Amino acid sequence: MPYASLGGRRFYYEIGGEGETVLLLHGSLANADLLEAPATAVSSGFRALRLDRRGQGRSSDAPEPLSLADEAKELASLLDWFSTEKVHLLTHDDGAEVAIQFALDFPSRTLSLVLLAPTLEGFPWSANAAARRRDLLAACERNLKHAIEEVVLTSPAFAVAKETEGLFDRIAAVYRRARFGGGARERPVHAGPAQAARLGEIRARTAVLVGDREEPERLRCAAAIVQGIPGAEGMTFAGTSRFLHMEDSRHIMRRLTDFYIPPEE
Repeated sequence: MPYASLGGRRFYYEIGGEGETVLLLHGSLANADLLEAPATAVSSGFRALRLDRRGQGRSSDAPEPLSLADEAKELASLLDWFSTEKVHLLTHDDGAEVAIQFALDFPSRTLSLVLLAPTLEGFPWSANAAARRRDLLAACERNLKHAIEEVVLTSPAFAVAKETEGLFDRIAAVYRRARFGGGARERPVHAGPAQAARLGEIRARTAVLVGDREEPERLRCAAAIVQGIPGAEGMTFAGTSRFLHMEDSRHIMRRLTDFYIPPEE
């Protein structure tokens, strides 16, 4: 299996295609396999690089929770390892928070952001949503495998995937290999404003993609990102939810192609 080495740590990666680099980042408790479809789509015109984030999948452990700034800095060092100066970021779930932090901390290295079903640090989640998050973290601490089966995979986020034969099984197989480290845990408290208060600083071209069957809280979060980042484009896809890039891959990939390679005027 291919690994990049950085400071004594190993990062699993998959890479394909030629051209400008698109870095794909998965969310917590997942791994790079969850982004195989968009990686395949963009590799026809770009170099698609997807990683298992530290503490996740097949990459090295993160015994303590990683700050967003530390994870963004780590990504910058990894890009140096791949001899890549500037990058497009394509992310899913809370991988969006890492991409947003990268865009804030390394604006000259950020070409664009595509955020699929994103979360956002500092977003005012409801009390119920915050409680569910705390309960999930506690369940993962007690027994990770049980938490995946009884809490994660029974979530409404998987309802649309269960309507397509074989799709839920493919997604569930990724989560059943989950590891619990790094960004999967609570982020350390940091000084200064949260991302939600800094979106206006981002100048990279941005698209936020959500499904119309996504949870209302996630839709609110996506709308806040679109409103906060200057010029950001919001895209909503009918009949899809948390895993829209797999639930309706044909339409999503077409829109990604249009975003990365706009038609000539």
